[in-house]
Amino acid sequence: MQANDPKDILKNKYSLTLPYFNKERTQKFLGIVLTLIALSFFGFFAINPTISTILKLRKELSDNQFVYEQLETKIRNLSELRKQYANLQIDLPILTNAIPTQPDVHLLFAQIQTIAQQSNVKVRKLQNFEVEVLNNNKAPGKQYYSYSFSITGVGALENIYNFASTLTNMQRINNIEVFGINSIATQDIQSLEFNIRGIAFFKE
Repeated sequence: MQANDPKDILKNKYSLTLPYFNKERTQKFLGIVLTLIALSFFGFFAINPTISTILKLRKELSDNQFVYEQLETKIRNLSELRKQYANLQIDLPILTNAIPTQPDVHLLFAQIQTIAQQSNVKVRKLQNFEVEVLNNNKAPGKQYYSYSFSITGVGALENIYNFASTLTNMQRINNIEVFGINSIATQDIQSLEFNIRGIAFFKE
């Protein structure tokens, strides 16, 4: 082989100044580079689904945490409402007796008769007038309704006043509009006639 062969000149002259042109080192370097490229390429396709799955799971975890917090809030609210309802149950009978959900005319008249016996007066006549709801006078948004009633009876003055006072203070809410007392021609000078006209309320 000639001494001035270009290959020999390149190898002898530049191998010392440019060591990376050395064949063995070049192969090792290329091997490392190709290995890194291969790892990056396959790692991207292997890791990318994993990363997507992790992000998806984190979002689902966040959503589930939000739902859990909302459910806890609702449970607390329901528990509080249950306590309030339990407290209201004690007062409900009082409220429904004060303002019933039906006219309950017969019940009101039975209560009036009982009060009359307790007050020692005699009721001669009980009458109720047209019920407001049945008269189709139902105004929009109206919650309370009423009907009028009248009582005619006899008794001593003090007993009549006791009867009227007990009637206005009974558990069921009512209002006396007219209260009149007249003397009657009887042998009992203490017997007086009374007339009461009142209004009873109910909630539909």
